[in-house]
Amino acid sequence: MSSVQEQYTEAVQQAQNAFTASVETWTKALKDVAGKAPFAGAAAEAPALDPSAVVDQVFDFAASLLAAQRDFTKRLLSTTASVAGPTTSS
Repeated sequence: MSSVQEQYTEAVQQAQNAFTASVETWTKALKDVAGKAPFAGAAAEAPALDPSAVVDQVFDFAASLLAAQRDFTKRLLSTTASVAGPTTSS
């Protein structure tokens, strides 16, 4: 029998796969419609973004925020423990 963590991970993966499939379908439909629009040529002049680079930047930013939160929490606990330690007595 699988653990709760394994079941949760499998459910998340299934949800991600379903979401990815729906985005692919939506993107294909959008390309089909946009290709027929009179302004389709104007979009080709705009600089293209590298989706992989954007994903890396977003996750790098999230990682740096998480690291900052970890540091803050450790400093907060350290300060709280140093203040609370001497004042507690039995």
